Amino acid sequence: MFSSFFAWRIFLPLTAAGLSALQATAQVQPVDPLTALPSVTTTLRQALDAAWVLSPQSRTSANRLAELQARQSAAGSWISGEPVATLAHRTDRLNANSGFREYEAEVELPLFNPGVRSATQRQIAAERLAFEPQQALARLKLAGELRELAASLATAGIEQELAQRKLAEARTLTLDVERRVKAGDTARVDALLAQALVHQADAALQTASSSQIRLTTQWRALTGLPTVPTASLAETSPPSPALDPSAHPAIQAAQTQLQAALARLALTETDRRDPMVLGAGMSRERPAFGAGGETTLRLALKIPLGGENRNAPRLAAARAELDDAQAQLDAAIRQSLADVDATTAELAAARRTQVLASQRAALSGQVQALVTKAFRLGEADLPSRLRTDNEKFEADLAEARARTDVQRAVSKLNQALGLMP
Repeated sequence: MFSSFFAWRIFLPLTAAGLSALQATAQVQPVDPLTALPSVTTTLRQALDAAWVLSPQSRTSANRLAELQARQSAAGSWISGEPVATLAHRTDRLNANSGFREYEAEVELPLFNPGVRSATQRQIAAERLAFEPQQALARLKLAGELRELAASLATAGIEQELAQRKLAEARTLTLDVERRVKAGDTARVDALLAQALVHQADAALQTASSSQIRLTTQWRALTGLPTVPTASLAETSPPSPALDPSAHPAIQAAQTQLQAALARLALTETDRRDPMVLGAGMSRERPAFGAGGETTLRLALKIPLGGENRNAPRLAAARAELDDAQAQLDAAIRQSLADVDATTAELAAARRTQVLASQRAALSGQVQALVTKAFRLGEADLPSRLRTDNEKFEADLAEARARTDVQRAVSKLNQALGLMP
């Protein structure tokens, strides 16, 4: 009884916390996540393909390509814009009314200035060349979101599984303690402690289940798939973490954007004035009543004169865009190298942590086995049993998290290297 009194004093906060958790969970209908999750058959690659179909970049890609194709066709024409037709009629009916009549029709065709047509074609070709790397970069970013979400799902699944095990162990311990209380081998306070532990474990399970359902909902919203992955994190670590700058989608996208900026600057430097306009028209004129009509042909060529008011702002904007593209390329290279270094170090640290967590779990298992045996023989009290059980649970949870952290680090390294699932 003396030891039970001290156990009550030591674990009174534990009992209060367990009762509070019971009151909180009693207001919410518990949800069993196992009935909400279907059987898992989806791989990360299949999920990426499904999410890409739903992404804005994929859904607009066909029209983007059609736009570039239309611009390419327009640049292949021998006129730089759409023709303009002009119809005019003059008469003196409102004043003299001597019979003067004139009808005029004219068509104006905008022409490419020398060198502008070929520069325009080169610019559009550069933009088409940049389209695919931009799509690949968007797909890689989407893969990063899926990898992180899949890692969170794996961690949540482990936490849920261990919480279920913890609840089952707590219920078994409660039955054992209640039998001892009925037999008079231990105090009633020990049964209360065991019941409080059950309530705590049940509350932890509800929290883990809620997290699992929330992540599952996010996964389905991102991919549109009814299933979630479990083994999708088992990505193979690349044999060498050396980064090839020309192969990473972010660097390829930045390089092609730089080429497009150079092409736009070349076009701006070539296009120094508005397009020339070729006009061809015919007019039919009658000077007075009874006079014969005269038909004339008119040809005209309008040559706009360029100036600094037109060209200076455009050149400054094109050069600023080129500087920005160069800076983006430099930043992409630096960021890619930094990401590879950071994720390589993170993977090494995660592997070391996994080894230490495995050793801790093994030692905790041995201690738990010894204390459990002593508790059954009456040589250890309930607080000691609870401490060892809690330590074993924490050690197993740390080991499982460390295992998923290694897989998460592998995925991050693959992401840093620009590798698709």
